[in-house]
Amino acid sequence: MKIKIKICGISDQYNMSVISNLKVDYVGLVFFEKSPRNVSIEKAKFILKYLSNSIKIVALTVNATDQFLREIVANLSPDYLQLHGEETPFRCFEIKKKFKTKIIKAISAKSAKNLNYEINKYKFITDKIIIDSPKEYLPGGNGKTFNWKLLKKEKRNVDWLLAGGINLSNVSKAIKITKSKGVDISSGVEISKGVKSPRLIKSFVRKCRNI
Repeated sequence: MKIKIKICGISDQYNMSVISNLKVDYVGLVFFEKSPRNVSIEKAKFILKYLSNSIKIVALTVNATDQFLREIVANLSPDYLQLHGEETPFRCFEIKKKFKTKIIKAISAKSAKNLNYEINKYKFITDKIIIDSPKEYLPGGNGKTFNWKLLKKEKRNVDWLLAGGINLSNVSKAIKITKSKGVDISSGVEISKGVKSPRLIKSFVRKCRNI
């Protein structure tokens, strides 16, 4: 089984070229001012020139306004809008309809019961779900894992990616426990907050391809 790979929070052209050559599945661009990985629309436009066409573009936003989403969609034509805030199912539906773009919703894994509730709430509206660690100061990219056994019990009839503190040393274990078909990594391939390491990205992708 080929594990789907999403590298999130790319903010420079060099790392964009690296992931292009590695042919990962998704690249995430962060449009959230409080994040150390935040990029402007202009910057995103520039670095996307270094991306190969086969990789899907994901624009991550947090409780964004229609105006901001309109600018992102008009300038970057992302394949997905990732909603990483408190967006309700209705808001997700509204965004999907208004911007005719696929939606990824990030949800937090607090408990098995809560997780099932959240998944059922969003699964018919969104195109993909990201299951992440509970939020801290930042909605994502905190480098903290959660109890993966919460995901062990059921077969989830939903297209989802595992996020939250995944790195080179724990990705095999994470996939083994959760049976996830895809992973979303950000801080796990960084040498400091917001600074991606080409070497770590290459090693991580290699590791996922050999699982």
